[in-house]
Amino acid sequence: MIIIRLLHTLVLYLYTIASFFVGSLVALCCAPFSRNKPRLFQTAAHLWARTITLLSGIRVKVTGLNNIPQGQPLIIVANHQGAADIPVLLACLPVCFRFAIKKELFGLPIFGWYLRQAGYFPIDRALILSAYKMVERIIAILKTGESVMIFPEGTRSRDGSLGEFKRGSLMAALKAGVPILPVAIDGSYNILPRGTWLIRPTTVTLGIGKPIVIRSEEEYDAKVKEVRDAIAAMLPKRP
Repeated sequence: MIIIRLLHTLVLYLYTIASFFVGSLVALCCAPFSRNKPRLFQTAAHLWARTITLLSGIRVKVTGLNNIPQGQPLIIVANHQGAADIPVLLACLPVCFRFAIKKELFGLPIFGWYLRQAGYFPIDRALILSAYKMVERIIAILKTGESVMIFPEGTRSRDGSLGEFKRGSLMAALKAGVPILPVAIDGSYNILPRGTWLIRPTTVTLGIGKPIVIRSEEEYDAKVKEVRDAIAAMLPKRP
């Protein structure tokens, strides 16, 4: 069994790398004819993630699709169970979105270039000033009509449980006045647990809650709690 998992993981990693280069080349060739280059590269990322998810054997069940507002920018807020969260969200959430990525990845050859072309933005967790800059960057993106994905826990869960939200994590929603879309991810922790690189095919549930709007500073803390509670309510009760 372990040998099969090992071979499956190696093949999937090789395919991931190869398909990324092919997808980047196709997107690059199409870029001169596109009016919205970030959207083009985001679409390529969606197709890439969908293929990877299918080949990995991950099964995704999505509920609450009717809760997604149409024709307006959103701040999509999700819990962060594991390394597979971004591919799962890119593959199965029918919304084009940008998200923050640790700044070190932008220094990687080709991959960093792709991240910049897609409009994703860097964050330096070691600098407090970076958090303020990220809020400004998110607001600027929202003003263009695009959506943004954030993980308000700030890091991946160590055991799959829902952590506390960083207090300033939803400040951009307050300042921009856009709806927050709560998304609960369950099962992704088991795909690639901390301390291992072997992929374990499993079922992931993606629950989409009703939009929440923060209208004033006075209700900010209560609304942050409301968003967290909405996500917690869509996750199974832990013993």
